[in-house]
Amino acid sequence: MDGNRGLTAKAQGMTLVELMAAIAVGSLMLMTIATAFGNSIKSFAVMGNYVNMDRDSRNALDRMTREIRRAGSLTSFATDRLVFTKYGTSNFTLVYRWDAAGHQLTEWKTGNTKTNVLLTDCDEFAFAMLKSSGDATTSVDEGKKIGVTWKCSRTMLGKQFTTEQMQQALITVRN
Repeated sequence: MDGNRGLTAKAQGMTLVELMAAIAVGSLMLMTIATAFGNSIKSFAVMGNYVNMDRDSRNALDRMTREIRRAGSLTSFATDRLVFTKYGTSNFTLVYRWDAAGHQLTEWKTGNTKTNVLLTDCDEFAFAMLKSSGDATTSVDEGKKIGVTWKCSRTMLGKQFTTEQMQQALITVRN
């Protein structure tokens, strides 16, 4: 006597078609969960990258503002370079320079042996000089405010995921 003859259709195992359908549904669910998990990880990394860029931008602006206000007179101006000296001191120089090829903003002071990198991964950067009235000028004698605009981005896994919005600041030269 065969042991399976007495079993009903409900008690029998799954057919091959049912098993394949269950595997397909399970695989689809796992792929959906894996995709959502991957997107969450990527979003977390992109958000962390953006937070780092924002922190770097704030730190660079804070440092520039502090140093420019301490400096004396603006002696040279270009959209990619500022040179300051201290009042009464001819041997002190403070230089801010944007290197378009290197995509970075640097600061150099007399007495420092190395150049400080303030911002990296800058796609765009420009200085502007303004009179106290707010009108643009190219004369260092009339320049009382320094406008700074920049836009930075970084690549992750070979793709540009995070681009900072254009940042703008206005620094008043106190001296």
